[in-house]
Amino acid sequence: MPHKVALPYTRYLSPDGQLLGDLPAWADDFNLLTRLYRQMVLTRLFDQKAVALQRTGRIGTYAPTLGQEAIGVAIGSLMRPEDVLVPYYRDTAVQLMRGVRMEEILLYWGGDERGSDFVDPAVAEDFPICVPIATQALHACGVASAFKIRGEHRVVVTTCGDGATSKGDFLEALNVAGTWQLPVVFVVNNNQWAISVPRRIQCGAPTLAQKAIGAGFHGEQVDGNDMLAVYDRVQVALERARHGKGPVLLECLSYRLGDHTTADDSTRYRAADEVKQAWLEEPIKRLQRFMVGQGVWEGNREQALMVECQALVQRAVDNFEAAGTQAPSRYWTMSTHSGRRPWPNSARCSSNGWRGVREVRTMSNGTFSLLEAVNLALHRAMAEDENVIVLGEDVGVNGGVFRATLGLRDSFGFKRVIDSPLAETMLGGLVIGMAAQGLKPVVEIQFMGFIYATMEHLVSHASRMRNRTRGRITCPMVLRTPMGAGIRAPEHHSESTEALFAHIPGLRVLVPSSPARAYGLLLAAIDDPDPVLFLEPTRLYRMNPQPLMDDGKRLPLDSCFTLREGSDITLVSWGASIVETLQAASALAEQGVSAEVIDVACIKPLDLDTLEASVRKTGRCVIVHEAPRTCGVGAEIAASLYERVLLELQAPILRVTAPDIPPPLYRLESLYIPGVEDILHACDSTLNFA
Repeated sequence: MPHKVALPYTRYLSPDGQLLGDLPAWADDFNLLTRLYRQMVLTRLFDQKAVALQRTGRIGTYAPTLGQEAIGVAIGSLMRPEDVLVPYYRDTAVQLMRGVRMEEILLYWGGDERGSDFVDPAVAEDFPICVPIATQALHACGVASAFKIRGEHRVVVTTCGDGATSKGDFLEALNVAGTWQLPVVFVVNNNQWAISVPRRIQCGAPTLAQKAIGAGFHGEQVDGNDMLAVYDRVQVALERARHGKGPVLLECLSYRLGDHTTADDSTRYRAADEVKQAWLEEPIKRLQRFMVGQGVWEGNREQALMVECQALVQRAVDNFEAAGTQAPSRYWTMSTHSGRRPWPNSARCSSNGWRGVREVRTMSNGTFSLLEAVNLALHRAMAEDENVIVLGEDVGVNGGVFRATLGLRDSFGFKRVIDSPLAETMLGGLVIGMAAQGLKPVVEIQFMGFIYATMEHLVSHASRMRNRTRGRITCPMVLRTPMGAGIRAPEHHSESTEALFAHIPGLRVLVPSSPARAYGLLLAAIDDPDPVLFLEPTRLYRMNPQPLMDDGKRLPLDSCFTLREGSDITLVSWGASIVETLQAASALAEQGVSAEVIDVACIKPLDLDTLEASVRKTGRCVIVHEAPRTCGVGAEIAASLYERVLLELQAPILRVTAPDIPPPLYRLESLYIPGVEDILHACDSTLNFA
């Protein structure tokens, strides 16, 4: 049997609108109750119109809020303009109450990114609708972290359905919210169904609210069909979070009276009697009966309200249909890495006069390893910009597993150098919320083999946020991680899977191969207004220290680097394989062959112009990388070069790569990593091609 936990449960009105006990003092304000009732009616009429528009092919699939209006209206009416909403897909009511226009909501469901423009300044920082279930909870924690770091009395509200509480993202969000005591309110709309899966199959615990207890903060239940109860408990939760008393989880017990979406048919899995009973408890009639019983509402006002709301909805429909289709060029421009883009989040930085701890930098010269260059760049970036923060597992006192963040905590304090719980998914989602608030988070994932837990947030959110909001919100974050084999490490500590991320539009992927490039590229990555994956070859961390000046000079994020001039053959590589590639070039020189060596460095976007110019000159090309062969970045480079210089080639382009097998444990890894002899063999084949 599930362990029963005593949790608060609030209900003021019975289904027929009768008082069940004393009301809070604010409930005597009948003007307020009238406004709340009006907004619920408006939401329902809008909802009905949206469904009708979908049925007639004028918008796409739509998620109705039927029967759940009280929850959203209460939340939206109580949030302050400076607060931030991080919604899920069934949040029409709260969005309307916050100030999102009805035509914007129709544009979104009508397949147009302009639906997330949010022209009302009061909602400029609100997140757009989130489709991947529960992921928004971690973004909310990131926003709340920014509020707490800056000492602002602001609150984040994030919503989800009962099904989302089964997701790891939701549970990791609860954990970090409780651990850091963040100013965030989680509202779970428990409408009893996750599409066709009933609540009883979703979770074995008696309540969903009790999940908060395990995370170390307050959870409670409220009758989601009772506007008075929802309003009261949301109000208390917001004030609790706003005044530093930590997060709250509200489980609102409601019922999804309609289908999951307009693509669903709930009669396939729900009994008609169950739905009929639920209609007897729905929120609008309940509040209406109470107001009629109190003598503050009557039939003629109801009729006038319906006429008013229908006119507002129709006006929104007219505006939506008059909007036409957005210019494709705007969307395509937003989707590319070309040029420097505006960074709208910068206005959100340091809003409450917050100033992080800063260390005055003095220019230093010296000899630095690649690892030390990363540390040097982080020090300079944090000294130059108080919004740069570093977070991850063991990055604080310990200075990171490789000591890349050593000394940062001493220089900049615990608010800017943050040790996190051991949860990579959490880190991937958290930094999106931080970045949306104008911070510039640099997150460390300890090894590339651990990065896959972050992929949903990198692929589904960080890379898409600019397009999703048409530039209203961007994601200036850097995710650093060591990559590659050659350090005698256990399984999953030797991955080179840069190609997975290079395939994702909206992500930059960088792989430095020298101290100078690590320093200059990392500084530029931190400046970039969009997400950057910064992959650091572990085999090079302490190899061949080189002279480096801490002058703050940034390197371009879309350029290759020619390391050695040549005229007979072009050798293209990146990361740790640059070492063997340069050694092969020296060996070729002893044979009288002039090899040009190019460090790609910027995997995405590729500097194809530099590569093309070199191969046009030499007529031959060998590409070297430590990652497996199939669908590697080398294949993309080769295909692009064939498209550009096919007729100038003197021989086929060859690739020298790791085999298509997982990286072996260290006793065999020297056979896995492409070696100098492998490169020379490919060069010989290319040079002697007839």
